[in-house]
Amino acid sequence: MANRIISIEVGYSLTKVCEMDFRAKNPKVYKYFTIPTPEGVYEDGFLTENPEFITTLRQAIGFNKMRTKQAVCSVTSSKIATREVMLPSVKATQVQALVEANAGDYFPINLNDYELGHLVIGNIKETDGTNKLKVLVMACHKQLIQGYEKLCDQLGLHLISLDYSGNSIYQIMKNEIKDETEMVLRVEEKQSIATIISGQNMMMQRNVVYGVENAMFALMSSNAFPQKTYEEAYEELKRIRCIRLVINDNTKVVEKDDDEPQVTEKVAKAMRDITDSLAPLIGNIARVLDLYNSKNPDKPVTKISLIGMGSDISGLSKLFTNELGVKTVVCNNIRGINWNHAAGEGSSGKYVSTIGAGLAPVGFVNEEKKKNDLKDVNYKNVAFLVAILTATICGALYFLAFTELAAAKVTNLALKNDEAKYAPSEELFHKYEKVKAFHDEVLIDDNLTYSENDNLIAFLDSLEKALPEEAKVKEFTSSPSECTLAVEFETIDSAIGFVQAVRDFDCTLDVVVNSIAAEPKEQIEAEDEGSEESSEEADADNSENSEGSEEEEEEQIVYTVSLSIVYFDAIYYSAIENQ
Repeated sequence: MANRIISIEVGYSLTKVCEMDFRAKNPKVYKYFTIPTPEGVYEDGFLTENPEFITTLRQAIGFNKMRTKQAVCSVTSSKIATREVMLPSVKATQVQALVEANAGDYFPINLNDYELGHLVIGNIKETDGTNKLKVLVMACHKQLIQGYEKLCDQLGLHLISLDYSGNSIYQIMKNEIKDETEMVLRVEEKQSIATIISGQNMMMQRNVVYGVENAMFALMSSNAFPQKTYEEAYEELKRIRCIRLVINDNTKVVEKDDDEPQVTEKVAKAMRDITDSLAPLIGNIARVLDLYNSKNPDKPVTKISLIGMGSDISGLSKLFTNELGVKTVVCNNIRGINWNHAAGEGSSGKYVSTIGAGLAPVGFVNEEKKKNDLKDVNYKNVAFLVAILTATICGALYFLAFTELAAAKVTNLALKNDEAKYAPSEELFHKYEKVKAFHDEVLIDDNLTYSENDNLIAFLDSLEKALPEEAKVKEFTSSPSECTLAVEFETIDSAIGFVQAVRDFDCTLDVVVNSIAAEPKEQIEAEDEGSEESSEEADADNSENSEGSEEEEEEQIVYTVSLSIVYFDAIYYSAIENQ
C-alpha cells in the first residue's frame, strides 16, 4: 500500500479516479471508476466547493475499496503558463534550481503567486558541440492548487503532487510511440491538447480552446434529435454517427463509412450543423499540424491517436482523417499498463491523463514540503491541547509565551524549507567560486614566470645568420630592453651590411652605432697572442729581410664596430621562434 496512490482527474462533466502504483515504469491499475461532475464544480482547472460532489466522490472511493491516503491530481487549464527553454546540461536534481533562478526571465508575472514545475523534453547538441537540455517550464497559480488541496483534505486524502495534464499524456504515451512521429490528440468538452511525439521525445505541445461541447449543443438545439440534456446529447453522439465524414463536400474522402446510413432531410441538415460546429476545433488542429510539419519536414506526423471524450464520439476519428489527411485512430488500450479489466468500466485509453499523473508528475506541490506541513499540523494540534492544560496552571502569561514560540517554530520551518529549496543553487555557486579562484591563481603564477629574456636564444640565432663568416664577436652584453656588442670585420662593406641587416630584424626598434675603429690586422693579432710570441716574430722578420728573397706584404686593416640594439617588444621574440 505504501507505493499506491489515488489519481484524480476532475473534468467539466466527468471525474475519473483510479488506484495505481506510484512512479512505476509499468504501473498496475488496481481499481478505477468514473462519476458525473456537477455543473459549476470545474471551470478551466479551478474547483468550486460542492458538498454533494464531495460526498458522492468519497462514497465511490469507499465503495471501490481504495484504502490508500496518498493522492495525485491531473489538471488541464489555460491558466497554467508554459514555455520551452534551453538550459545547460546538468543533473536532473539541479534543473528545478535553475528554473527557479531564471523564472523571472520566462514569465513576466508576480511569481510569488505561482508554483513552478518543469519537464525535460529532450537533449539538444548545439553547433559548437555543447549539450543543452530542452525543458518545458510551467507556472501554476497557487489559488488553483489550493482548490485541489482542499478537495483532497475533504476526502481525507493527502495531496502529494499536482500534475499538468499535458505532462500526464506525454509520460504515458511516449512509451507507446517508437520510431515514428505521432500526434496524441486529447479532445474534451471545452478544450483539447495536441502533443506531437517522435522517438519518445516531445516535439511540440499546444492547447486548443475548442472541444466537442459545440457539437453537443448543436445536437440539443436540433429538431431532428429528441435529446435535450447535455448527458443525453453526449450519449447519442456515442451511440450513433451524428456527424458527416467531411465538413466541405469538396473535401476528398480518404476514409469512408462501411455502412452509410440513409437519413431524412431533417436529420441530414442536423448532421451538417453538428459537423460544422466542429470546424473551429479541426481548423486549430490543422494549424498545429502544419506548423510542426513546416519546421520538421524530415519527420512529418504520420498518425494521430485520439483520446479523451472525443474518442467516444462515433465518426469523429474519420472526420479528422478526411479533413487533416492523416490517419486518425481511437486509442483504447495502453500496452505499458497492467490493466485489470474486471476492476471497473471502460478501457485504459479513457484514463490516459489520470494514469499518466501517477508516473512522473511535474510536482506543482512539493512532496517534502507537504510532509513537513503535515507534521507541523500534527504538532500544532498537540501543542494546542498542552496549551489549554497549562493555561489553567500558568495563566495568560505562559499562553502568550507559547504563542510566540509557535510563531518562531513556524518561521524556523519556513526558513528550513527555503534553505532546502535553494541548496542546489548554493552548491553550484560554491563550485563556481572555487574554479574561478583556481583560474586566478594560475594566471598570477603564469605572470610571475614571464621574462623579457625568455626569447633571447631566438634573437641570437637571427644575429648569427646575419654575421659574415669572417666576422668575430668581441663583446656582447644584454638587458631586457637592449643589448651592446662589438664585432670585428675585415671590410667596411661587411660592417655596413651587418648593421643594415640588424636594422631589418622584426624585434629591433633601433640600432645605434657607437663607434667604428680601424686598426692594422698585425697589431690586433699581436695583442691577442701575447708578449712571449712578439720576440719570435721579430727574429723571423729580421731573417726574412736579410735574405731579401720575398717582397714586403701589403699592410691589412680590420674594422671593429660597436653597436647598441634596442629591442622592440617581447612579442616579436615569439614570432621569430615560431618561424
